[in-house]
Amino acid sequence: MYKLSSKKTLKITHQFIIITLIFSTALSACSKQNWYQAAQSAQTAQCLNEPQSEYADCNRQTEQSYDEYDKNREELKKDSAIQ
Repeated sequence: MYKLSSKKTLKITHQFIIITLIFSTALSACSKQNWYQAAQSAQTAQCLNEPQSEYADCNRQTEQSYDEYDKNREELKKDSAIQ
């Protein structure tokens, strides 16, 4: 009988979660916020694969809320339009 290691099982589980999030987002309203949250969830899951020493930095990158992201994006669009 073939037994999966716990690390491989975790990887498969995280991939399943990511795929589920992406498909559930695609089936929902597909708003920009849903896409942002799905990408953020995928990044959070990816952080679990990082070495423990890099986990905190990786996870910190996913802390920005959609509202903050959208505000920053709009400011960048305005700045680039001015130039």
